[in-house]
Amino acid sequence: VEPGGDPLWQLKARKVVHDQKNKVIEYSDAFLEISGVPVAYTPYFSHPDPTVKRKTGFLVPSAGGSTSLGTTLTAPFFWNIAPDRDITFPPTITSKEGLHLAGELRNLNAASRTDVKGSLTYDSSDEFRGHIDTVYRRDINDTWRGGFDLKRASDDTYQRRYGITSPKTMTSRAFAEAFRGRDYLAVDSFLFQGLQETDSAGETPIVLPMVEYSHVSNPGRFGATTSFDLNALALTRTEGHDTKRLSMAGGWHLPRIGRLGEVMDVTLSLRGDMYHATNLSIDGQDGTDSGIAGRIRPEASATWRFPVARTDGRITQTLEPVASATISPNGGNPSSIPNEDSMDLELDDTNLFSSSRFTGLDRVEGGPRFSYGVKWAATGKSGGNSSFFVGQSYRVRDDDTFGEGSGLEDNFSDIVSRVNISPGALVDFSYRTRLDKDNLSPRRNEISFAAGPPALRVKSDYVFFERQQGLEFGGREEVSGSLVGQINRYWKSSFSGRYNLENSGDLRNVALNLTYECECFTFSTTLRREFFEDRDIKPN
Repeated sequence: VEPGGDPLWQLKARKVVHDQKNKVIEYSDAFLEISGVPVAYTPYFSHPDPTVKRKTGFLVPSAGGSTSLGTTLTAPFFWNIAPDRDITFPPTITSKEGLHLAGELRNLNAASRTDVKGSLTYDSSDEFRGHIDTVYRRDINDTWRGGFDLKRASDDTYQRRYGITSPKTMTSRAFAEAFRGRDYLAVDSFLFQGLQETDSAGETPIVLPMVEYSHVSNPGRFGATTSFDLNALALTRTEGHDTKRLSMAGGWHLPRIGRLGEVMDVTLSLRGDMYHATNLSIDGQDGTDSGIAGRIRPEASATWRFPVARTDGRITQTLEPVASATISPNGGNPSSIPNEDSMDLELDDTNLFSSSRFTGLDRVEGGPRFSYGVKWAATGKSGGNSSFFVGQSYRVRDDDTFGEGSGLEDNFSDIVSRVNISPGALVDFSYRTRLDKDNLSPRRNEISFAAGPPALRVKSDYVFFERQQGLEFGGREEVSGSLVGQINRYWKSSFSGRYNLENSGDLRNVALNLTYECECFTFSTTLRREFFEDRDIKPN
Protein backbone atom coordinates (compact mmCIF):
# COMPACT_ATOMS: atom_id res chain seq x y z
CA VAL A 1 0.00 0.00 0.00
CA GLU A 2 1.40 3.37 -0.96
CA PRO A 3 1.43 5.93 1.91
CA GLY A 4 -1.86 7.79 1.95
CA GLY A 5 -3.33 5.65 -0.83
CA ASP A 6 -6.11 3.08 -0.93
CA PRO A 7 -5.16 -0.54 -0.11
CA LEU A 8 -5.06 -2.94 -3.02
CA TRP A 9 -8.30 -4.51 -1.79
CA GLN A 10 -10.68 -3.99 1.10
CA LEU A 11 -14.14 -4.99 2.31
CA LYS A 12 -16.68 -2.28 3.11
CA ALA A 13 -20.13 -2.89 4.54
CA ARG A 14 -23.17 -1.06 5.86
CA LYS A 15 -22.90 -3.05 9.08
CA VAL A 16 -20.07 -5.14 10.57
CA VAL A 17 -20.56 -7.40 13.62
CA HIS A 18 -17.73 -9.17 15.46
CA ASP A 19 -19.17 -12.20 17.27
CA GLN A 20 -16.38 -12.80 19.77
CA LYS A 21 -18.07 -15.85 21.29
CA ASN A 22 -18.26 -17.72 17.98
CA LYS A 23 -15.14 -15.95 16.62
CA VAL A 24 -16.89 -14.80 13.44
CA ILE A 25 -17.00 -11.44 11.66
CA GLU A 26 -20.26 -10.81 9.76
CA TYR A 27 -20.95 -8.20 7.08
CA SER A 28 -24.28 -6.82 5.82
CA ASP A 29 -24.43 -5.17 2.38
CA ALA A 30 -20.75 -5.79 1.73
CA PHE A 31 -18.66 -4.42 -1.16
CA LEU A 32 -15.27 -5.66 -2.35
CA GLU A 33 -13.11 -2.78 -3.54
CA ILE A 34 -9.89 -3.13 -5.54
CA SER A 35 -7.74 0.02 -5.62
CA GLY A 36 -10.74 1.95 -4.33
CA VAL A 37 -13.10 0.72 -7.07
CA PRO A 38 -16.12 -1.49 -6.06
CA VAL A 39 -16.01 -4.72 -8.07
CA ALA A 40 -18.39 -7.08 -6.18
CA TYR A 41 -21.42 -6.91 -3.86
CA THR A 42 -23.11 -9.40 -1.54
CA PRO A 43 -25.96 -8.81 0.93
CA TYR A 44 -24.26 -11.01 3.51
CA PHE A 45 -20.70 -12.26 4.08
CA SER A 46 -18.80 -13.78 7.01
CA HIS A 47 -15.37 -15.16 7.84
CA PRO A 48 -13.48 -16.32 10.97
CA ASP A 49 -11.80 -13.64 13.03
CA PRO A 50 -7.96 -13.49 13.18
CA THR A 51 -7.80 -15.64 16.33
CA VAL A 52 -9.04 -18.71 14.38
CA LYS A 53 -6.21 -20.79 12.91
CA ARG A 54 -8.29 -23.58 11.26
CA LYS A 55 -11.86 -23.37 9.98
CA THR A 56 -14.06 -25.48 7.71
CA GLY A 57 -14.64 -23.77 4.37
CA PHE A 58 -13.40 -23.17 0.85
CA LEU A 59 -9.74 -22.47 0.15
CA VAL A 60 -8.28 -20.28 -2.60
CA PRO A 61 -9.38 -21.60 -6.01
CA SER A 62 -7.11 -21.94 -9.04
CA ALA A 63 -7.74 -22.00 -12.77
CA GLY A 64 -5.66 -23.11 -15.72
CA GLY A 65 -5.58 -25.10 -18.88
CA SER A 66 -3.50 -27.62 -20.82
CA THR A 67 -3.47 -29.40 -24.14
CA SER A 68 -4.43 -32.74 -22.60
CA LEU A 69 -7.01 -31.63 -20.01
CA GLY A 70 -8.41 -28.45 -21.55
CA THR A 71 -9.60 -25.67 -19.27
CA THR A 72 -9.36 -26.57 -15.58
CA LEU A 73 -10.91 -25.11 -12.43
CA THR A 74 -10.03 -26.31 -8.92
CA ALA A 75 -12.03 -25.23 -5.84
CA PRO A 76 -10.52 -26.87 -2.71
CA PHE A 77 -12.70 -27.43 0.36
CA PHE A 78 -11.18 -27.82 3.83
CA TRP A 79 -12.98 -29.78 6.58
CA ASN A 80 -11.67 -29.14 10.08
CA ILE A 81 -12.82 -32.35 11.77
CA ALA A 82 -10.87 -31.90 15.00
CA PRO A 83 -7.73 -30.12 16.23
CA ASP A 84 -5.67 -33.19 15.25
CA ARG A 85 -7.57 -34.25 12.12
CA ASP A 86 -8.68 -32.64 8.85
CA ILE A 87 -9.61 -33.45 5.25
CA THR A 88 -9.00 -31.42 2.09
CA PHE A 89 -11.07 -32.01 -1.05
CA PRO A 90 -9.66 -30.35 -4.20
CA PRO A 91 -12.06 -31.38 -7.02
CA THR A 92 -11.05 -30.25 -10.50
CA ILE A 93 -13.36 -29.69 -13.45
CA THR A 94 -11.70 -30.24 -16.84
CA SER A 95 -13.27 -29.44 -20.20
CA LYS A 96 -11.71 -32.45 -21.98
CA GLU A 97 -11.61 -35.18 -19.32
CA GLY A 98 -14.56 -34.37 -17.04
CA LEU A 99 -14.51 -34.27 -13.24
CA HIS A 100 -11.37 -35.23 -11.34
CA LEU A 101 -11.84 -35.94 -7.63
CA ALA A 102 -9.05 -35.89 -5.04
CA GLY A 103 -8.70 -35.76 -1.28
CA GLU A 104 -6.23 -35.81 1.59
CA LEU A 105 -6.84 -36.96 5.16
CA ARG A 106 -4.36 -35.91 7.84
CA ASN A 107 -4.28 -37.11 11.43
CA LEU A 108 -1.57 -36.31 13.95
CA ASN A 109 -1.34 -37.12 17.64
CA ALA A 110 1.37 -37.79 20.19
CA ALA A 111 1.91 -41.41 19.12
CA SER A 112 0.97 -41.64 15.43
CA ARG A 113 0.78 -39.80 12.14
CA THR A 114 -1.49 -40.60 9.19
CA ASP A 115 -1.54 -38.97 5.75
CA VAL A 116 -3.87 -40.45 3.14
CA LYS A 117 -3.94 -38.97 -0.37
CA GLY A 118 -5.99 -40.28 -3.24
CA SER A 119 -7.73 -39.37 -6.46
CA LEU A 120 -10.03 -40.87 -9.07
CA THR A 121 -11.68 -40.02 -12.35
CA TYR A 122 -13.44 -41.47 -15.37
CA ASP A 123 -11.63 -40.07 -18.39
CA SER A 124 -13.04 -39.27 -21.82
CA SER A 125 -12.68 -42.96 -22.81
CA ASP A 126 -14.90 -43.91 -19.85
CA GLU A 127 -11.92 -45.60 -18.23
CA PHE A 128 -11.44 -45.54 -14.45
CA ARG A 129 -8.14 -44.04 -13.35
CA GLY A 130 -6.89 -43.18 -9.89
CA HIS A 131 -4.18 -43.51 -7.27
CA ILE A 132 -3.65 -43.81 -3.52
CA ASP A 133 -0.69 -42.55 -1.49
CA THR A 134 -0.88 -43.43 2.21
CA VAL A 135 1.72 -42.95 4.95
CA TYR A 136 1.17 -44.24 8.51
CA ARG A 137 3.67 -44.11 11.38
CA ARG A 138 3.18 -45.12 15.00
CA ASP A 139 5.49 -45.01 18.04
CA ILE A 140 4.60 -48.18 19.95
CA ASN A 141 6.89 -47.50 22.91
CA ASP A 142 10.35 -46.08 23.62
CA THR A 143 11.94 -48.98 21.70
CA TRP A 144 9.57 -49.93 18.89
CA ARG A 145 7.89 -48.02 16.11
CA GLY A 146 6.14 -49.22 12.98
CA GLY A 147 4.05 -48.21 10.03
CA PHE A 148 3.20 -48.75 6.41
CA ASP A 149 3.13 -46.96 3.07
CA LEU A 150 0.45 -47.86 0.52
CA LYS A 151 1.22 -46.39 -2.90
CA ARG A 152 -0.54 -47.66 -6.01
CA ALA A 153 -1.78 -46.21 -9.29
CA SER A 154 -4.32 -47.51 -11.78
CA ASP A 155 -1.79 -47.19 -14.63
CA ASP A 156 1.68 -45.90 -15.43
CA THR A 157 0.91 -42.46 -16.82
CA TYR A 158 -2.16 -41.40 -14.83
CA GLN A 159 -0.43 -39.18 -12.27
CA ARG A 160 1.75 -37.34 -14.77
CA ARG A 161 -1.18 -36.76 -17.10
CA TYR A 162 -3.24 -35.16 -14.34
CA GLY A 163 -0.41 -33.11 -12.87
CA ILE A 164 0.14 -35.24 -9.74
CA THR A 165 3.71 -35.65 -8.55
CA SER A 166 4.79 -39.11 -9.66
CA PRO A 167 7.95 -41.14 -8.89
CA LYS A 168 9.32 -43.69 -11.35
CA THR A 169 8.29 -46.46 -8.96
CA MET A 170 5.39 -46.63 -6.49
CA THR A 171 6.79 -48.34 -3.37
CA SER A 172 4.46 -49.85 -0.78
CA ARG A 173 6.00 -50.88 2.51
CA ALA A 174 5.12 -52.35 5.90
CA PHE A 175 7.73 -52.32 8.64
CA ALA A 176 8.60 -52.39 12.32
CA GLU A 177 11.89 -51.20 13.79
CA ALA A 178 13.49 -51.07 17.21
CA PHE A 179 16.16 -48.82 18.72
CA ARG A 180 17.91 -49.72 21.96
CA GLY A 181 21.28 -48.34 22.95
CA ARG A 182 23.64 -49.05 20.06
CA ASP A 183 21.41 -51.78 18.57
CA TYR A 184 19.02 -51.48 15.65
CA LEU A 185 16.52 -54.03 14.32
CA ALA A 186 14.17 -53.67 11.35
CA VAL A 187 11.64 -56.06 9.81
CA ASP A 188 10.53 -54.82 6.38
CA SER A 189 8.46 -55.82 3.38
CA PHE A 190 8.17 -54.08 0.02
CA LEU A 191 5.82 -54.17 -2.97
CA PHE A 192 6.84 -52.22 -6.08
CA GLN A 193 4.84 -50.86 -9.01
CA GLY A 194 7.09 -49.70 -11.83
CA LEU A 195 5.67 -46.81 -13.89
CA GLN A 196 8.14 -46.86 -16.79
CA GLU A 197 7.34 -48.47 -20.12
CA THR A 198 10.27 -50.90 -19.75
CA ASP A 199 9.09 -52.19 -16.35
CA SER A 200 7.71 -55.72 -16.19
CA ALA A 201 5.28 -56.47 -13.37
CA GLY A 202 6.17 -60.18 -13.42
CA GLU A 203 9.90 -59.54 -13.09
CA THR A 204 9.49 -56.95 -10.33
CA PRO A 205 10.24 -58.65 -7.00
CA ILE A 206 8.08 -58.80 -3.90
CA VAL A 207 10.29 -58.40 -0.81
CA LEU A 208 8.83 -60.41 2.06
CA PRO A 209 10.49 -60.26 4.48
CA MET A 210 13.71 -58.30 4.84
CA VAL A 211 15.32 -58.38 8.30
CA GLU A 212 18.23 -56.17 9.29
CA TYR A 213 20.07 -56.11 12.60
CA SER A 214 23.05 -53.96 13.54
CA HIS A 215 25.06 -53.83 16.75
CA VAL A 216 28.02 -51.61 17.64
CA SER A 217 29.69 -52.04 21.01
CA ASN A 218 30.69 -49.27 23.35
CA PRO A 219 34.30 -48.13 22.84
CA GLY A 220 36.73 -50.36 24.70
CA ARG A 221 40.46 -50.22 25.14
CA PHE A 222 42.13 -47.61 22.90
CA GLY A 223 38.64 -46.63 21.69
CA ALA A 224 38.15 -49.81 19.66
CA THR A 225 34.63 -51.04 18.89
CA THR A 226 33.22 -54.34 17.64
CA SER A 227 30.21 -54.71 15.37
CA PHE A 228 27.80 -57.35 14.15
CA ASP A 229 25.44 -57.03 11.18
CA LEU A 230 22.79 -59.43 9.92
CA ASN A 231 20.66 -59.19 6.80
CA ALA A 232 18.08 -61.72 5.64
CA LEU A 233 15.62 -61.35 2.78
CA ALA A 234 13.37 -63.26 0.42
CA LEU A 235 12.55 -61.98 -3.07
CA THR A 236 9.68 -63.58 -4.98
CA ARG A 237 8.69 -63.02 -8.62
CA THR A 238 5.85 -64.35 -10.75
CA GLU A 239 8.27 -64.39 -13.71
CA GLY A 240 11.99 -65.08 -13.49
CA HIS A 241 14.10 -66.15 -10.54
CA ASP A 242 13.46 -66.06 -6.79
CA THR A 243 16.19 -65.28 -4.27
CA LYS A 244 16.68 -65.93 -0.56
CA ARG A 245 19.73 -64.46 1.17
CA LEU A 246 21.29 -64.64 4.62
CA SER A 247 24.30 -62.42 5.31
CA MET A 248 26.22 -62.05 8.58
CA ALA A 249 29.29 -59.92 9.29
CA GLY A 250 31.42 -59.21 12.31
CA GLY A 251 34.02 -56.50 12.59
CA TRP A 252 36.59 -54.74 14.75
CA HIS A 253 37.27 -51.02 14.29
CA LEU A 254 40.08 -48.93 15.80
CA PRO A 255 40.32 -45.15 15.31
CA ARG A 256 43.64 -43.52 16.26
CA ILE A 257 45.06 -39.99 16.30
CA GLY A 258 48.86 -39.82 16.22
CA ARG A 259 51.19 -37.41 17.94
CA LEU A 260 51.61 -35.30 14.82
CA GLY A 261 47.85 -35.12 14.23
CA GLU A 262 47.59 -37.91 11.69
CA VAL A 263 44.25 -39.77 11.80
CA MET A 264 44.11 -43.53 11.23
CA ASP A 265 41.22 -45.98 11.06
CA VAL A 266 41.81 -49.72 11.01
CA THR A 267 38.99 -52.20 10.34
CA LEU A 268 39.04 -56.01 10.35
CA SER A 269 35.92 -57.89 9.29
CA LEU A 270 34.63 -61.32 8.38
CA ARG A 271 31.45 -61.74 6.37
CA GLY A 272 29.52 -64.79 5.25
CA ASP A 273 26.72 -64.84 2.65
CA MET A 274 24.42 -67.73 1.76
CA TYR A 275 21.99 -67.72 -1.20
CA HIS A 276 19.24 -69.96 -2.43
CA ALA A 277 18.09 -69.15 -5.96
CA THR A 278 15.51 -70.79 -8.19
CA ASN A 279 15.15 -70.38 -11.98
CA LEU A 280 18.34 -68.29 -12.13
CA SER A 281 19.52 -67.55 -15.69
CA ILE A 282 23.05 -68.74 -16.44
CA ASP A 283 25.27 -66.19 -18.22
CA GLY A 284 25.95 -67.17 -21.82
CA GLN A 285 23.85 -70.32 -21.60
CA ASP A 286 20.29 -71.37 -22.28
CA GLY A 287 18.09 -72.51 -19.44
CA THR A 288 18.07 -71.83 -15.72
CA ASP A 289 19.63 -73.19 -12.57
CA SER A 290 18.52 -73.61 -8.96
CA GLY A 291 20.51 -74.29 -5.84
CA ILE A 292 22.52 -73.00 -2.90
CA ALA A 293 25.62 -70.80 -3.16
CA GLY A 294 27.71 -68.90 -0.68
CA ARG A 295 30.96 -67.17 0.17
CA ILE A 296 33.08 -66.25 3.18
CA ARG A 297 35.07 -63.03 2.96
CA PRO A 298 37.69 -61.78 5.39
CA GLU A 299 38.74 -58.19 4.84
CA ALA A 300 41.24 -55.76 6.35
CA SER A 301 41.34 -52.05 5.60
CA ALA A 302 43.16 -48.99 6.88
CA THR A 303 42.67 -45.30 6.16
CA TRP A 304 45.24 -42.59 6.86
CA ARG A 305 44.63 -38.84 6.86
CA PHE A 306 46.94 -35.99 7.81
CA PRO A 307 45.05 -32.67 8.00
CA VAL A 308 47.16 -29.54 8.44
CA ALA A 309 45.71 -26.04 8.86
CA ARG A 310 47.01 -22.51 8.53
CA THR A 311 45.32 -19.17 9.26
CA ASP A 312 46.47 -16.09 7.38
CA GLY A 313 44.47 -12.97 8.19
CA ARG A 314 40.77 -13.76 7.70
CA ILE A 315 41.40 -16.96 5.70
CA THR A 316 41.92 -20.44 7.17
CA GLN A 317 43.32 -23.08 4.82
CA THR A 318 43.28 -26.85 5.37
CA LEU A 319 45.35 -29.36 3.39
CA GLU A 320 44.61 -33.06 3.91
CA PRO A 321 46.30 -35.93 2.04
CA VAL A 322 44.27 -39.16 2.32
CA ALA A 323 45.20 -42.77 1.58
CA SER A 324 43.56 -46.14 2.20
CA ALA A 325 44.42 -49.78 1.66
CA THR A 326 42.04 -52.76 1.58
CA ILE A 327 42.97 -56.45 1.35
CA SER A 328 40.45 -59.22 0.66
CA PRO A 329 40.38 -62.44 -1.41
CA ASN A 330 40.16 -62.15 -5.19
CA GLY A 331 36.85 -62.84 -6.90
CA GLY A 332 33.79 -63.58 -4.80
CA ASN A 333 31.11 -62.97 -7.43
CA PRO A 334 30.26 -66.30 -9.10
CA SER A 335 27.34 -66.46 -11.53
CA SER A 336 25.45 -68.65 -9.04
CA ILE A 337 24.98 -65.60 -6.77
CA PRO A 338 22.24 -63.36 -8.20
CA ASN A 339 22.68 -59.59 -8.26
CA GLU A 340 19.59 -57.98 -6.75
CA ASP A 341 20.82 -54.87 -4.92
CA SER A 342 24.10 -53.89 -6.60
CA MET A 343 22.90 -53.02 -10.10
CA ASP A 344 23.90 -49.38 -9.83
CA LEU A 345 27.60 -48.51 -9.57
CA GLU A 346 29.14 -45.05 -9.72
CA LEU A 347 32.72 -44.18 -8.84
CA ASP A 348 32.92 -40.65 -7.44
CA ASP A 349 34.51 -38.59 -4.69
CA THR A 350 32.00 -39.81 -2.09
CA ASN A 351 32.93 -43.51 -2.27
CA LEU A 352 36.53 -43.51 -3.50
CA PHE A 353 37.80 -44.58 -0.06
CA SER A 354 34.99 -47.05 0.66
CA SER A 355 36.03 -50.68 1.05
CA SER A 356 33.29 -51.51 -1.51
CA ARG A 357 31.93 -49.23 -4.20
CA PHE A 358 28.82 -51.39 -4.68
CA THR A 359 25.51 -50.15 -3.29
CA GLY A 360 24.40 -53.45 -1.75
CA LEU A 361 25.54 -56.86 -0.52
CA ASP A 362 25.20 -59.04 -3.63
CA ARG A 363 28.44 -57.88 -5.25
CA VAL A 364 31.79 -57.50 -3.49
CA GLU A 365 35.17 -56.05 -4.40
CA GLY A 366 38.06 -58.49 -4.31
CA GLY A 367 41.83 -58.38 -4.14
CA PRO A 368 44.29 -55.82 -2.74
CA ARG A 369 43.41 -52.23 -3.65
CA PHE A 370 44.59 -48.77 -2.71
CA SER A 371 43.08 -45.31 -2.90
CA TYR A 372 44.79 -41.97 -2.57
CA GLY A 373 43.87 -38.34 -2.88
CA VAL A 374 44.23 -34.85 -1.48
CA LYS A 375 41.71 -32.36 -0.10
CA TRP A 376 42.14 -28.60 0.17
CA ALA A 377 39.74 -26.10 1.68
CA ALA A 378 39.73 -22.38 2.48
CA THR A 379 37.23 -20.69 4.77
CA GLY A 380 36.81 -16.99 5.36
CA LYS A 381 35.59 -15.38 8.56
CA SER A 382 32.84 -13.64 6.58
CA GLY A 383 31.36 -17.02 5.60
CA GLY A 384 32.85 -17.65 2.17
CA ASN A 385 34.47 -21.00 1.43
CA SER A 386 36.13 -22.98 -1.33
CA SER A 387 37.30 -26.58 -1.52
CA PHE A 388 39.03 -28.97 -3.91
CA PHE A 389 39.54 -32.74 -4.03
CA VAL A 390 41.23 -35.10 -6.47
CA GLY A 391 41.83 -38.82 -6.07
CA GLN A 392 42.29 -42.21 -7.71
CA SER A 393 42.44 -45.88 -6.79
CA TYR A 394 44.67 -48.76 -7.85
CA ARG A 395 43.86 -52.47 -8.00
CA VAL A 396 46.64 -55.05 -8.00
CA ARG A 397 44.54 -57.35 -10.16
CA ASP A 398 41.84 -56.71 -12.80
CA ASP A 399 38.30 -57.64 -11.79
CA ASP A 400 35.73 -58.39 -14.49
CA THR A 401 32.98 -57.64 -11.98
CA PHE A 402 33.27 -54.02 -13.09
CA GLY A 403 31.85 -53.38 -16.54
CA GLU A 404 33.28 -51.21 -19.27
CA GLY A 405 32.70 -47.55 -18.50
CA SER A 406 32.57 -47.99 -14.72
CA GLY A 407 35.98 -46.39 -14.24
CA LEU A 408 37.14 -49.44 -12.23
CA GLU A 409 37.62 -51.98 -15.02
CA ASP A 410 41.44 -51.62 -15.15
CA ASN A 411 44.22 -51.60 -12.57
CA PHE A 412 44.23 -47.80 -12.25
CA SER A 413 40.79 -46.28 -11.85
CA ASP A 414 39.53 -43.12 -13.45
CA ILE A 415 40.40 -39.87 -11.66
CA VAL A 416 37.61 -38.33 -9.60
CA SER A 417 37.54 -34.69 -8.60
CA ARG A 418 35.32 -32.11 -6.92
CA VAL A 419 35.50 -28.30 -6.81
CA ASN A 420 33.28 -26.02 -4.69
CA ILE A 421 33.58 -22.23 -4.80
CA SER A 422 31.32 -20.01 -2.71
CA PRO A 423 33.06 -16.72 -1.86
CA GLY A 424 29.80 -15.23 -0.57
CA ALA A 425 26.05 -15.19 -0.88
CA LEU A 426 26.18 -13.93 -4.49
CA VAL A 427 28.13 -16.81 -6.09
CA ASP A 428 27.89 -20.59 -5.62
CA PHE A 429 29.75 -22.93 -7.98
CA SER A 430 30.10 -26.72 -7.78
CA TYR A 431 31.85 -29.08 -10.20
CA ARG A 432 32.21 -32.87 -9.95
CA THR A 433 33.90 -34.96 -12.61
CA ARG A 434 35.34 -38.36 -13.44
CA LEU A 435 38.20 -38.26 -15.95
CA ASP A 436 39.51 -41.10 -18.11
CA LYS A 437 42.85 -42.17 -16.63
CA ASP A 438 44.48 -42.47 -20.07
CA ASN A 439 43.58 -39.23 -21.83
CA LEU A 440 41.81 -37.21 -19.08
CA SER A 441 38.64 -36.94 -21.20
CA PRO A 442 35.50 -36.53 -19.04
CA ARG A 443 33.35 -39.62 -18.52
CA ARG A 444 31.08 -37.83 -16.06
CA ASN A 445 30.50 -34.12 -15.45
CA GLU A 446 28.19 -32.36 -13.04
CA ILE A 447 28.18 -28.56 -12.91
CA SER A 448 25.95 -26.41 -10.72
CA PHE A 449 26.15 -22.62 -10.79
CA ALA A 450 24.16 -19.85 -9.12
CA ALA A 451 24.99 -16.15 -9.12
CA GLY A 452 23.44 -12.80 -8.44
CA PRO A 453 21.39 -11.05 -5.78
CA PRO A 454 17.67 -11.75 -5.24
CA ALA A 455 16.89 -8.93 -7.66
CA LEU A 456 18.40 -10.96 -10.52
CA ARG A 457 19.56 -14.50 -9.79
CA VAL A 458 20.64 -17.02 -12.41
CA LYS A 459 20.98 -20.77 -11.83
CA SER A 460 22.26 -23.43 -14.19
CA ASP A 461 22.94 -27.18 -13.98
CA TYR A 462 24.71 -29.44 -16.44
CA VAL A 463 25.06 -33.22 -16.18
CA PHE A 464 26.81 -35.73 -18.41
CA PHE A 465 27.62 -39.38 -17.83
CA GLU A 466 28.26 -42.32 -20.13
CA ARG A 467 26.29 -45.54 -20.11
CA GLN A 468 28.02 -48.36 -18.23
CA GLN A 469 28.14 -51.82 -19.75
CA GLY A 470 25.95 -54.35 -17.97
CA LEU A 471 23.82 -51.81 -16.09
CA GLU A 472 20.18 -51.07 -16.79
CA PHE A 473 20.60 -47.29 -16.55
CA GLY A 474 21.40 -45.32 -19.70
CA GLY A 475 23.69 -42.33 -20.21
CA ARG A 476 22.54 -38.73 -20.09
CA GLU A 477 23.60 -35.27 -21.14
CA GLU A 478 21.36 -32.31 -20.41
CA VAL A 479 21.43 -28.71 -19.23
CA SER A 480 18.81 -26.87 -17.20
CA GLY A 481 18.61 -23.37 -15.84
CA SER A 482 16.47 -20.59 -14.46
CA LEU A 483 16.51 -16.81 -14.27
CA VAL A 484 14.63 -15.12 -11.41
CA GLY A 485 14.20 -11.38 -11.31
CA GLN A 486 12.64 -9.03 -8.75
CA ILE A 487 11.19 -6.39 -11.08
CA ASN A 488 10.18 -4.04 -8.27
CA ARG A 489 8.82 -4.18 -4.73
CA TYR A 490 5.73 -6.13 -5.79
CA TRP A 491 6.50 -7.88 -9.08
CA LYS A 492 8.89 -10.73 -9.76
CA SER A 493 9.31 -13.07 -12.70
CA SER A 494 11.17 -16.26 -13.53
CA PHE A 495 12.11 -18.19 -16.65
CA SER A 496 13.30 -21.80 -16.63
CA GLY A 497 13.99 -24.61 -19.07
CA ARG A 498 15.62 -27.98 -19.61
CA TYR A 499 17.42 -29.11 -22.78
CA ASN A 500 18.49 -32.62 -23.73
CA LEU A 501 21.93 -32.54 -25.42
CA GLU A 502 22.06 -36.21 -26.45
CA ASN A 503 22.08 -37.09 -30.15
CA SER A 504 20.64 -34.13 -32.07
CA GLY A 505 19.29 -32.53 -28.89
CA ASP A 506 15.79 -31.45 -28.03
CA LEU A 507 14.05 -29.06 -25.66
CA ARG A 508 12.35 -30.92 -22.78
CA ASN A 509 10.39 -28.11 -21.14
CA VAL A 510 10.28 -24.34 -20.72
CA ALA A 511 8.28 -22.22 -18.26
CA LEU A 512 7.60 -18.53 -17.61
CA ASN A 513 6.19 -17.27 -14.30
CA LEU A 514 4.90 -13.84 -13.25
CA THR A 515 4.02 -13.10 -9.62
CA TYR A 516 2.60 -10.08 -7.82
CA GLU A 517 2.89 -10.13 -4.03
CA CYS A 518 2.16 -7.51 -1.40
CA GLU A 519 1.21 -7.60 2.28
CA CYS A 520 -2.33 -8.84 1.67
CA PHE A 521 -2.50 -10.29 -1.82
CA THR A 522 -0.66 -12.74 -4.04
CA PHE A 523 -1.28 -13.40 -7.73
CA SER A 524 0.79 -15.91 -9.66
CA THR A 525 0.49 -17.25 -13.20
CA THR A 526 2.70 -19.73 -15.05
CA LEU A 527 2.93 -20.68 -18.71
CA ARG A 528 4.67 -24.04 -19.21
CA ARG A 529 5.45 -26.04 -22.36
CA GLU A 530 6.26 -29.76 -22.08
CA PHE A 531 7.79 -31.64 -25.02
CA PHE A 532 7.99 -35.04 -23.31
CA GLU A 533 6.18 -38.05 -24.80
CA ASP A 534 5.31 -41.33 -23.08
CA ARG A 535 2.41 -43.43 -24.36
CA ASP A 536 -0.76 -41.32 -23.80
CA ILE A 537 1.31 -38.36 -22.54
CA LYS A 538 1.96 -36.02 -25.46
CA PRO A 539 3.64 -32.62 -25.77
CA ASN A 540 1.52 -30.40 -23.57
